[in-house]
Amino acid sequence: MANPDILIVAAERGLGLGLTKQFLQRGWSVFATAFPGSDLAGMEEVRRIAPGRLQVGHIDVTDPEQIEPLKKRLGSRMFDVIYLNAGIFGPLHQSVVQATAEELRQIMMVNAFGPIRLARNLLGHLKTPGALAFMSSHRGSVAANVEGGLELYRASKASLNILARGIYADIREQGNTVLTIHPGWAATSMGTLDGTVEAEIDVDASVRGVADVVEHHRHSGEHLYLDYEDRRWPW
Repeated sequence: MANPDILIVAAERGLGLGLTKQFLQRGWSVFATAFPGSDLAGMEEVRRIAPGRLQVGHIDVTDPEQIEPLKKRLGSRMFDVIYLNAGIFGPLHQSVVQATAEELRQIMMVNAFGPIRLARNLLGHLKTPGALAFMSSHRGSVAANVEGGLELYRASKASLNILARGIYADIREQGNTVLTIHPGWAATSMGTLDGTVEAEIDVDASVRGVADVVEHHRHSGEHLYLDYEDRRWPW
């Protein structure tokens, strides 16, 4: 029986790299993408876990001209799961009043529109039935937002969530699954704002939980909003 196959977008560091390592350890084959020009030392170290089961490509999810070259690199390869991990925190002020047009453009393109556009372009590489997964956040929940703040980040993740629901509406009749996943407040450079705040969990705990969620629900045929501990979040 062939190894299950996953494509992980934005995997050169942080949670993406952790997920790559986690799925390789679980026996999956992985195609991992990195931002063009980024340091691949972490990927090369992870590659040694499973020789022959990790391939690497490059894409900036905000650049539509890079989509076709990635698809050519993938060739005829089909995936059980495609995981869109790209994301940024955005400016520290997180204020719609203070935000510049460029700050708004960047956070929305990286966190929402770029990943969704890429996901739609990669549907031809998703097995049927298969699963699309998006790295979201509990901050994207409208119902759970009772304290306010983090306006730009919340808006970007809420946008990601609703756009992911649109994809699900288009692919659910084939039995496909969409997973919107909150990985917890993990100790990455983004999660700690480059060390200025403390995270709640380490990367290993986060990616173990996320991988468990993917493996458990990837054949559900639903669109689920879950955290790394497999708890459902309100939309």
